[in-house]
Amino acid sequence: MRLIHREEIDAALDTVGLAADQTVFAYCDLAAPGQLEGVRSREEFCATYLAAIRDRLGPGGTLVVPTYTTQVARFDIEFIWEETPALTGIFPEYVRTLPDSLRSIHPLHSVCALGAKQQEICGDNGTSDFGWDSPFHRLHLAEAKILSIGLPSGYAVGIGHYLEAACCLPYIYNKLLKWSPIVAGETDPRPFFSSVRYLDLPVKHNFTRWVKNIRTLGGVNSARLGRKWVHMADFKQVFKEGAKQIRQEPYFLLQEPPTFEYGRIPFDGPTVGRDAISGKNDIDKVAEMNWAGYYLQSNQHIVGGDDEELA
Repeated sequence: MRLIHREEIDAALDTVGLAADQTVFAYCDLAAPGQLEGVRSREEFCATYLAAIRDRLGPGGTLVVPTYTTQVARFDIEFIWEETPALTGIFPEYVRTLPDSLRSIHPLHSVCALGAKQQEICGDNGTSDFGWDSPFHRLHLAEAKILSIGLPSGYAVGIGHYLEAACCLPYIYNKLLKWSPIVAGETDPRPFFSSVRYLDLPVKHNFTRWVKNIRTLGGVNSARLGRKWVHMADFKQVFKEGAKQIRQEPYFLLQEPPTFEYGRIPFDGPTVGRDAISGKNDIDKVAEMNWAGYYLQSNQHIVGGDDEELA
């Protein structure tokens, strides 16, 4: 069996463009490229890769890894911020348990950061997993890179759920969660929610077209490492090009378009009689309606203001 040397890891990371002061979101299957020379334990294995990454990022860089805990919702268990293990592999779990790393707060889709911008990415985040002020939104603002080691190149564009949430696509919705994070023994009182698919609406993702599109633009760098590959892309470019495709083809991220059933959410049809605005027989009075008054007078949508306090 051919062993991988640390110098090969260094060379692959250099080839894909990992460099000082970057913020990088990393997906890893470290076992896939092969066994490392001189490594005898899981901790040594992870530490070798971490050292290679941090040597390139330097003190101004930040490593971010997914520490997802979807077992919380699947099996109805508590999310304890300090303890609940990640299901995303040995490397994210290794980073999570380091004393100087910082985990974001979310029952299902937390991330863990290590480095100069760890507070900026993971500190005091919002209660959505992929929405505004989530760690993914902050990674976008931080002009992060997306790194994948030992995984298919689709992971180099692995921000699909964030893109879906931003584009408000019809096959997902915001699920209000019953599980509140427990931090330092205290339950976080805020309502948390998650961007999820409808369980009765089968969807299958396929990022092949997305990654090929980015590669055509010169936006995916790849390097061989042992039996597998290392890939890296720019978060902002990946998002921009994905959004551009979705504008023309909303199901761009899927293997095939969903089969929506008319009359069921999200394809539930007319709202008359169900929207607390119109009565069930209003359809008979359409021609007589004053549509401006219908929405802007007695049935205002926006309630409240401070007009009475104005001089």
